[in-house]
Amino acid sequence: MNKYIILVLSFTISLFCLANDSISLHSSVLLKNNNNLIPLQNLNHLKIASLNLAANSSNTLEKICDNYTSSQHFHFNTFSSQRIVKEMLKELKDYNLIIVNTDTVHEVIANMIENMSKQNKVILNLVGVANIPFEDLLDKSCESILYSPHFKNDALKYSAQIIFGGLSCNNVLKKSITSKYLKGSGLKSGKIRLSYVNPKDIGVKIDMLYKIDSIANEGINNKAMPGCQILAAKNGNVFYQKSFGKHTYDSLSKKVDNNDIYDLASITKIASSALILMKQESKNNFSVDSTLGYYLPNFLDSTEYKDLVIKDVLTHQAGLASWIPFYIQTLIDGRPSYELYSKLPSSIHQNLVAEDLYMLSSYRDSIFNKILATNVEKNKKYRYSDIGYYFINEIIKRITGENQNLVAENIYKTMGLENIGYHPLEKWDLSRITPTENDTFFRHQLIHGHVHDQGAALLGGVGGHAGLFSNANDLAAVMQMYLNKGTYGGDTLIHSDVIEKYTSSPYYESNNNRRGIAFDKPVRDGAGGPTCFECASVKSFGHSGFTGDLTWADPESGILYVFLSNRVYPNAENHKLINMNIRTEIMNVITNACDFSTSQAIVSP
Repeated sequence: MNKYIILVLSFTISLFCLANDSISLHSSVLLKNNNNLIPLQNLNHLKIASLNLAANSSNTLEKICDNYTSSQHFHFNTFSSQRIVKEMLKELKDYNLIIVNTDTVHEVIANMIENMSKQNKVILNLVGVANIPFEDLLDKSCESILYSPHFKNDALKYSAQIIFGGLSCNNVLKKSITSKYLKGSGLKSGKIRLSYVNPKDIGVKIDMLYKIDSIANEGINNKAMPGCQILAAKNGNVFYQKSFGKHTYDSLSKKVDNNDIYDLASITKIASSALILMKQESKNNFSVDSTLGYYLPNFLDSTEYKDLVIKDVLTHQAGLASWIPFYIQTLIDGRPSYELYSKLPSSIHQNLVAEDLYMLSSYRDSIFNKILATNVEKNKKYRYSDIGYYFINEIIKRITGENQNLVAENIYKTMGLENIGYHPLEKWDLSRITPTENDTFFRHQLIHGHVHDQGAALLGGVGGHAGLFSNANDLAAVMQMYLNKGTYGGDTLIHSDVIEKYTSSPYYESNNNRRGIAFDKPVRDGAGGPTCFECASVKSFGHSGFTGDLTWADPESGILYVFLSNRVYPNAENHKLINMNIRTEIMNVITNACDFSTSQAIVSP
């Protein structure tokens, strides 16, 4: 990997530009862009830091950067001693991408850019001085130059989004700012990721959105859930992103933040398992029309499971049992048997089930023996089941040569996503992870930082049906990739025809089965189901999660919705979230707030 640093400097400059964006959202101008560096691609190859040199201490730019990928943030006074400047430059050499925000142009900054450019690439974001000092030096040192005329928080927010491809840039200068950058100068860059905008910018009825807050707060007050994250987007533009409540009902508990992490439960099926299978099918390494036995011959050849078509399994009409409580046979007198478990990891106890509780790695065989000893129903009636995903977990390992968590996380890294993945305690501080159930039947402890689902826990936290954790933002990026027909961040991850295949309902006409392949679909006749009544098209798709989650995407309306909560805290028998229709009521508000006749995309993804 070529090591390079991209330096983004934000200068306070007052100048007028001709806004030429599709809805005049911003007035930034892209003046130079060698090798189409902006918008940034291949974020998995970048190690990013931001450096704030501005007298205005706003952290707006930093926050927007964190929506796209992981980055470190530094603050620095450019009037510090030469020694401190040298130390700062030495520390920044560890990063490939540095985003620097400043409202001052002087010799120290110009020299700093020149020094960095000797071995690193530089992007310069100018925000206003009519006469730019050190013009030749800056132009020679920078691969790309982005100019924003106004020093406001919105200007920084939009600059960061242009750099990462959340917003397109199509403007030209209304007035010359240097002898090189004259009136009419301006290049184009495209939109390749989610953007973060004000509702009014895209025609959403902002006066209706307060109802979302009311519904969420009412749910918290009635203890339907301790807290939640809610995100809504239209045509790739996030217009609502808020968090409510706390991690628990304790008055001293941490307030939910947009960066906090939730157990996605069954959303794992579409955000991990289906994601991997679709990618493999796009590469002709997998076919959902094959049988389980085709991919697992030695495992299934002598069983009735070998002839089950994977498409039937993933649409829940293969005749599989709805659920098998594998954990029960691992208990003695209601407690984990230490013939199977250990309080410490060992060469044979490697599957972490909960805090200080490790399961025999070989117990995976016992799980499959239990499944294979369970009869398959011969009819093809719809019956929701997690059991098929135990086989999917094995198939993924067979066709990729890696465990499912590693395969999925490689895709997330390609997308620049750092807040979605398995094994949360290995990735994020416990304070960012919301707890789920106080498990009094199996693990006899509060489940915090470990997967809630018992079966996935027995597998060490990596299941095809559960085990994935995320915040709302990164899950939204995965769902937007599906809406984009498989593209995101400039990469084509999945072929569009494969997306269409998996998100359709292949058996609705023949078997009245609304399900897509892994994806849930709306109820077509009458109310009920995962969506609000008549507010999602038949092309829409998504999934819910037992822990209190829901995500939904509609190709016809362009609406994307994510709701994350830990409604199972402290007791999974709490069904108020469902009984109060909180998730679908919020979906209804979002749908009604989007005026389809006038709202528009900033730039189609």
